[in-house]
Amino acid sequence: MKHLLITTIAAVVLVGCGTGIYEAAAKGNIEVVKQHLAAGADVNAKGEEFGDTPLDWAIDFKRIKTADLLRKHGGKTGEELKAEGN
Repeated sequence: MKHLLITTIAAVVLVGCGTGIYEAAAKGNIEVVKQHLAAGADVNAKGEEFGDTPLDWAIDFKRIKTADLLRKHGGKTGEELKAEGN
């Protein structure tokens, strides 16, 4: 159920925005994720509604290499950030 909800929300968000770090993470587009990181994108930016991060999206869409890249750059899940008080 959670995966279906996340997939639906992702589809709605992706239709309305450009190629952001969330979309790139969901699609496993490592080169675009690298460009965002190089440009100073917040690797731990949290979505307003659910507090999800680009790493959450990579994990939810099973983009292992992308998730590894985000982790390498300090990426954390929304739950990890919440546990830290962020």
